[in-house]
Amino acid sequence: MKEPFSTLRVNIGGPEYRDQEGRLWLADQGYYGGGWGCLDMATTDVLTTSDRLTGTNDEPLYQSARVGEEIRYRFSVPNGDYRVRILLAETYWESGDAERQDVFIQGRRVLSNFSMLDEVGHDAALTKEFTARVTDGRLEVRFVGLSLPMHSGARVSGLEVTRVDSKKRRK
Repeated sequence: MKEPFSTLRVNIGGPEYRDQEGRLWLADQGYYGGGWGCLDMATTDVLTTSDRLTGTNDEPLYQSARVGEEIRYRFSVPNGDYRVRILLAETYWESGDAERQDVFIQGRRVLSNFSMLDEVGHDAALTKEFTARVTDGRLEVRFVGLSLPMHSGARVSGLEVTRVDSKKRRK
């Protein structure tokens, strides 16, 4: 019998990693049917840094990022309610206008014209949390760069998808 889905963590742009709480973050991968991964591996790049980051005890989760004009991650999951945590860090640009993006979960814009640098500054970890409902067996998170063509556009360092009890779902 297949185990029920509970949580999947992805170290985007990076290798498998075990965080300070002992939780496993899987290495980034391309999407495959019935599984999970990035739908845009061929049109995106990975940016890494060895800079020290503030705001986290798990720097490796924020020291790599997938960057591109559009980045989509798909997770094949059972229908239900989910918490989606997005890990972000601006480790390259030092101007607030440099990297802006819109972020969509299940087609709903959850961040608009968003700049990590404006919110937390350079070399600082940031985690955003949202909820989503899955009705078709697929959870999709999409990042759209607004800073092109001068810059790399959208970026993301990690994703955590956790099934939640619909009775405890937060708005």
